[in-house]
Order: sequence, then structure tokens, then C-alpha cells
Amino acid sequence: MRILVTVSLVLALAATARATVVVPADLGELSRDAIAIVRGRVARVDVQFTEDRGTIETLVTLEVGSYLKGALGQTVRFKVPGGELGRFRSIVVGAPEFAVDQRVVVFLGAHGPSVPYIVGFNQGVFRLVRASDNSGWLVTPPANLPAVAGTVRIVRGDPARRPLPLADFEQKVRTLAGGAR
Repeated sequence: MRILVTVSLVLALAATARATVVVPADLGELSRDAIAIVRGRVARVDVQFTEDRGTIETLVTLEVGSYLKGALGQTVRFKVPGGELGRFRSIVVGAPEFAVDQRVVVFLGAHGPSVPYIVGFNQGVFRLVRASDNSGWLVTPPANLPAVAGTVRIVRGDPARRPLPLADFEQKVRTLAGGAR
């Protein structure tokens, strides 16, 4: 009888556990998996409860500068799990955070007629920053480019991984997505 109670208790606890698993993806995988790749400026960040009121999600509205793949209109809204709503805060490991007026490139996916989501959590968001000499925009974090053959070991702080100029990044993404223009 004690074993039955123990097993029941373990199963009940396991059913309520939640976890986030982020599988590493390179720029090629993100480019192929996304239905749309958008460069733009964050216009709005709205936080709300999910439909079942079980957790919190953030809806980000992006003013589109250009599409590197696909087309979803002049503005795009997408969901990000987690956020802060009043006295409630939901943290999802690996979910990116956004602020109004940020410039970003996002890799979006969708299931059916739903609000898009970011492919690969924080791996599918590249932030744009002005170059120190004001020569243009740089993409940061540095893109994890696909290996030519086999796998490539990524080393934190590797000096070879530097922010890319936006034009170079866009060209690589268009080529990897199969939509070179």
C-alpha cells in the first residue's frame, strides 16, 4: 500500500513540473525553420495573462523595416512566454525580453492561424546596435554560423566571434533561408 501511495505522489508531482529545453541552433537552422524573418523596431510591448489565466505572456509589436524571408504585413505581433503583469511575474528561461524602440531581427514561426512566436527562444533574436563610428548597424550577439563540415565548437569569449555589419548578416540569412534576393 505504501508503494502505491508513493508512486501516486510521485506521478502527481511530476504532472505539475514544468521545464524549458532549448536545443542549440545555428543561423542556418533558424533561417530554414522560420516562416518569416523580420528586421524592425519594437513599437509596443503588451503583457497579458494567457487565455486559461495559467501564466503570463508578452505580445510584442514590431514596425517592419524589411523582411529577409516571408511577409506578414507592415507591423507584426508575436508572442513571447513570460513577463511581468502587476504584482505577478513569470520567468521562462531562454525567453527574450523586449523594450520599446529596440531594433531587432527576429526569426518567427507559427502553428496554424495563430500569433507567431520566436523560433529558438533567445537564439531567434538578434539585436541591432549602432557602430561606434556611426557607419551603420551591427548585429549582436554574433551569429552562430553553420559549420561547413561537421560541428563547430563554440567558445565563450572567442575573439573570432564579433558583431556582423547588418548588410553582411542579412545576406547570410537570405542565402541560408534559400530566399536570396
